[in-house]
Amino acid sequence: ATLNLGYNDIDDEGLHALVAGLINCHNLTTLCLSGNELITEAGLRSLSTLFQSDHCRLECLDLDQTNIDNNGVAVLSAGLASLPTLTNLDLNNNRISDKGLLALGGCLVSCNLEDLSLARNVFAVSGLKSLGELMQSATRMKSLNLCGNAIDDEGLQGLSEGMTQRCSLTELDLAHNNSITAVGLRSLAPFFRSDNCCLDELRLDGIYFGDEGAAALADGLMGNKSLTTLQLTSDGSGSGMTSRGWAAFSKLLCDTTSVNNTYLSNHTLELIGRWNNGGTPPDIARYLEMKQRFVTQVAMVKVITSHPHLKMEPFFPWRLKFLPLVVACFDKVKFIFGLSETGQDLSIVYQFVRGMPLFVVRSYAGENAHRKRKRDEREA
Repeated sequence: ATLNLGYNDIDDEGLHALVAGLINCHNLTTLCLSGNELITEAGLRSLSTLFQSDHCRLECLDLDQTNIDNNGVAVLSAGLASLPTLTNLDLNNNRISDKGLLALGGCLVSCNLEDLSLARNVFAVSGLKSLGELMQSATRMKSLNLCGNAIDDEGLQGLSEGMTQRCSLTELDLAHNNSITAVGLRSLAPFFRSDNCCLDELRLDGIYFGDEGAAALADGLMGNKSLTTLQLTSDGSGSGMTSRGWAAFSKLLCDTTSVNNTYLSNHTLELIGRWNNGGTPPDIARYLEMKQRFVTQVAMVKVITSHPHLKMEPFFPWRLKFLPLVVACFDKVKFIFGLSETGQDLSIVYQFVRGMPLFVVRSYAGENAHRKRKRDEREA
């Protein structure tokens, strides 16, 4: 069952009466008290007794904009430690600082929390370090919202250090932390490259990180196999990026300096910028679209479209096993990119045969000899 009492001017006395009525309730799973800013530490103490009840099965708790400070978090944490059913906790728009975040981290290890929202609070470096350490123990945590917390480079580094060791996050919101620069974004690289990273979505809207920040992100995401969505303000006035910054992302997605570098580029990202890649330069949007359309074949598609005159020498060790793979790949992409009209598929076969003529001739002659031997055996 769900109980929504948001924005009702509930005070401590009202919350105490509510808890008295809910203390034996066993089917309440969602409780929303957002916007009730008259609640103080005394009211939260009453709420904490509800969480410690054997009947409490609460899964989602919304305390957005309830004027909670560090003392209030400490009281709340005592009850939350006894609530293993809790999966979603919203503490946005409160007054929680480093001390409160430390108290909260201690209790959340006991929960099976999957979604934690701490947007627009007031914690800094030490709080973020403790939160990063919490990520190592909160193995079910999937989503963390830290939007609008005045996080700076040092704070982001502290968070990243903890997440690199062990982290189950798939969504991380760092939007509107305007003090983050290229230095902080560069500290995320070890996390992106770690075997533990399973982050699928990263939000960096409203951060003016410029071309240096774009280069730091692009460098850090080389080799990353999990991130599909990088949400940021795609116009220059919001992110500070120019064509030089976008060029770093273009190289990340498709490094055309060699066939090998193209193959080793990032083929996981599907969005950079706003939703539907709005405002993203056309060449980058095209690479992102390739991932969505070709999925597992995207690396080969990028190789074929970026290198019209492929050198066949690196593929000679594969011998004739290589040719069926080429033909199959061209069959999948020729209708979209018009490759059959350019004759690129035939050109590749020609280059391969030209480079290994004796092997092709011997294979053909050997096959004919094998057939003749089989025919002679049957006639005998």
